[in-house]
Amino acid sequence: MKTLPKTDATVLVLVAHPDIQKSTANAALAKAAAEVEGVQVVNIYDYPVTPDTYKEAVSRARAIVYQFPFYWMSAPHLLKQWTDEVFMVFTGEENLVKGKRFMVCCTTGSPAEAYQHGGRNKYTIEEYLRPYEGQCNHAEMVWEKPMAVQSQFPGGGQEELERGCKAYQERLKALVEQSK
Repeated sequence: MKTLPKTDATVLVLVAHPDIQKSTANAALAKAAAEVEGVQVVNIYDYPVTPDTYKEAVSRARAIVYQFPFYWMSAPHLLKQWTDEVFMVFTGEENLVKGKRFMVCCTTGSPAEAYQHGGRNKYTIEEYLRPYEGQCNHAEMVWEKPMAVQSQFPGGGQEELERGCKAYQERLKALVEQSK
């Protein structure tokens, strides 16, 4: 069985992108995250969705980040499967995630104005991400304000993406520092 590389990272970024090679924004964010010391980046599409695959990395981590493209007001299906089959096991009797920080970083194919009351999507990103906050609360984790990199990808938004990558690195560095 394919296993995660062993590292001493304290922040585990779980990327959920079904075709990262064709990605513009998530590929750039994953690359930016991997440049931050103390961060391990794992695309869950590259590994088996089993608790044994992730147990050591999750046990070691002091913060967990879900990173994904925001598809139809949700994450790609494999992240839901990962949550149901892996994360929920870790919230059981042993509760490997209790007290750890939890953050969501997502990308959208729409500008920020679309995710406002009165905007095209009618609700804010924070409102759409409320189930993840509920997951965090149920697992007795510490909810971190989510971040969204919002623009028209691909084909535009290069400045927003560059700013988003820098902001993401700063948020991850802060998580690493809080985890010491």
